[in-house]
Amino acid sequence: MKTDFQFSNLLGTVYSRGNLLFTPDGTCLLSPVGNRVSVFDLVNSKSYTLPFAHRRNIARLALNPKGNLLLSIDEDGRAILTNIPRRIVLYHFSLRGEVNALAFAPSGRHFAVATGRQIEVWHTPSTPDVADGDLEFAPFVLHRLYLGHFDTVRSIEWSADSRFFLSSSKDMTSRIWSLDAEEGFAQTTLSGHRQAVVGAWFSQDQETIYTVSKDGALFVWRYMLRYDAPEDAEETDENMQWGISERHFFMQNNAHVTCASFHPETKLLVTGFSHGIFFIHELPGFSQIQNLSISQNNIDFVAINKTGEWLAFGASKLGQLLVWEWQSESYILKQQGHFDAMNTIAYSPEGQRIITAADDGKIKVWDVNSGFCVVTFTEHLGAVTASEFAKRGNVLYTASLDGSVRAWDLIRYRNFRTFTAPSRLQFTSLAIDPSGEVVCAGSLDSFDIHIWSVQTGQLLDRLTGHEGPVMSLAFSPDGSTLVSGSWDRTVRLWNIFARTQTSEPLQLMSDVVCVAVRPDSQQIAVTTLDGQLTFWSVSEASQQNGIDGRRDVSGGRKMTDRRTAANVAGTKSFDTVKYSADGTCVLAGVHRLCEPRSGRDARVSKQ
Repeated sequence: MKTDFQFSNLLGTVYSRGNLLFTPDGTCLLSPVGNRVSVFDLVNSKSYTLPFAHRRNIARLALNPKGNLLLSIDEDGRAILTNIPRRIVLYHFSLRGEVNALAFAPSGRHFAVATGRQIEVWHTPSTPDVADGDLEFAPFVLHRLYLGHFDTVRSIEWSADSRFFLSSSKDMTSRIWSLDAEEGFAQTTLSGHRQAVVGAWFSQDQETIYTVSKDGALFVWRYMLRYDAPEDAEETDENMQWGISERHFFMQNNAHVTCASFHPETKLLVTGFSHGIFFIHELPGFSQIQNLSISQNNIDFVAINKTGEWLAFGASKLGQLLVWEWQSESYILKQQGHFDAMNTIAYSPEGQRIITAADDGKIKVWDVNSGFCVVTFTEHLGAVTASEFAKRGNVLYTASLDGSVRAWDLIRYRNFRTFTAPSRLQFTSLAIDPSGEVVCAGSLDSFDIHIWSVQTGQLLDRLTGHEGPVMSLAFSPDGSTLVSGSWDRTVRLWNIFARTQTSEPLQLMSDVVCVAVRPDSQQIAVTTLDGQLTFWSVSEASQQNGIDGRRDVSGGRKMTDRRTAANVAGTKSFDTVKYSADGTCVLAGVHRLCEPRSGRDARVSKQ
């Protein structure tokens, strides 16, 4: 059996929080998904996830102008610099604070970071294209620290020549800063908004500045004569200042601006609102080109690709990621992950599809090769707790707390059969016999196992005996035995066609979490709530081996945990267990393989 597994892709969620990035060629989109970064190839319709991972969720991303260096920063301010073409981590660095804005200069030589009220500009670690051909392995070097804002800085935008940059803050102001000391230049504050400034941008000729605030106000700033300058004053720097030349308002009642982006070449301003609608305006005339409702919740971030044709939107509450081509009014990408905890996954027999189901009641079918969700089923009205493919591979079964078990046709993408009990129940486990003629489900309420005919949809039988919720079901591969595990601390073996138990219940020391049957139908693996993993003989109904997995599954403690690692160790257990195809190993949880014959651990190596 192979043990040199490598991380390949991340499915189930496409966007969690943070900013979105287009690559310089405009064909790929980078999205932060928890503590990882997923890359969506919009031309070839494929996705992959970069191999590195942060300790905490990613807050901000930035690409250098050439697109070969990615800087990612998590919620604690820890930064990772990655070589994108080679997918190699180059450097780790800590900024020691929560980062709210991040941007590379167009020259690629510097990047600006906003931590709280201050802005730090750092030298980019040298690469051959910015260091006269010499490759330097030097850590980040602080260029300059900028102070002046009185509240959190929300955005940073550089000028095209990389000499200046704009910052926007919750203190209702924007400020103009110079990278280096400029003769005759003084740091300038642009004030006048009544709420926090969401974004500020230079025009392409750098003679105009646009600022947008949370209350939907757009101010157009130009370099003009001071109001107190003499009438015959010349247009010199001494007599000039930045002033508001125009004011525009979006007039969206009961909604506020949550994100905005400006494309200098096409002069397009895209704004997203808290009610899920985005607007496209052409500046400086503020002519509305388009508006569209894409969500019922906040639009958290918007990005525009290099040509200005594609707009990317991220909505974290529902896990939505969209790419909109505004000229043709069509979606280039429309993906949505689960917005609640996932409970179950299933691999199709041919290995081309993965099923995920969650507490949000949704079932998603993911294509393994592309990484995209191809269909979402929404018929369940409660959390989906179990899923399993039939042996043919084109039929999927799911069980839910809404009291139904549903059969899905994955060729026509429809629900072709629904199985229910005479009384309202909540189903927590599911098993399909190898012939595909019978489906079984265990309940949370009545502690019974219900058996239906797949052909007719009729309830055939109810197996009673458990005194607690039936949390796991599994058929033996030869179809002769149904194995059930319950919170009554027993595992029972059933012959469903004879309607009898084949042996006395197997007694365990704690509540049963999951059961699995070896491919030769001769052994059962059982995980329990006390962290134990035990192996039982089917023919003799006796325990063969056992592994104390409490130390393995504990995994230390989180930074936010109130209990020490020593006290947490006894409160965790393996949630799932599966045999390998040859029956020599089991995969328990996500951490470890083990040898059931000898009880020895076999670690999973990454090469």
